[in-house]
Amino acid sequence: MSRAYRIRVRESLNRSLQAEDRISTQLDLLEVLPAEQMGELLARELEGQGFRKEGAVMVRERDGVTTTVDPLTGTVTVEAKAGEQVTLEGQREGTAFDDIGPGQKRVQEELRQQLQSDLEKQAHQEQARLQAQATGRLEGHLCDLEPELNQAVNRATAAALKQKAAQLGRIKEMTEDPQTGSLTITLEV
Repeated sequence: MSRAYRIRVRESLNRSLQAEDRISTQLDLLEVLPAEQMGELLARELEGQGFRKEGAVMVRERDGVTTTVDPLTGTVTVEAKAGEQVTLEGQREGTAFDDIGPGQKRVQEELRQQLQSDLEKQAHQEQARLQAQATGRLEGHLCDLEPELNQAVNRATAAALKQKAAQLGRIKEMTEDPQTGSLTITLEV
């Protein structure tokens, strides 16, 4: 006579999850002066906004978001990363009709495979959540970054125009409106 035995399987899954999202764009920097000089002016403006020089690029990290600007080419790359260590645990129960032997081992293995599959699905859900979190941070950062970079480009262009005007002749009059960004230069050639 067969007796039913309850079989319980427990598993855990440890994962290090990483997610990242990035976007690249190009600044519209007028070539009033040679590219190297325009790049220097833009780099100075970016330093004033908290960027630091790393080789040929300017980098700033805020709230897990890294912004990289190449002042020479005008390439801007914004990258958000997120990571966390997760431990997922689960348990499954089943019934076998013999407490030892092939029936018990088969049921145990089936339960273990089902449980591992469930834990993998949970890990994928956690990965998707982490990816959404990184993307959300990136999108939020982009809203603040665009006007800030536009201001830096405008100030660098204004500085370049002043230098170019000084090269062309004697500056007779110069009016600048910081609110609108307008710049009027009167030259005497």
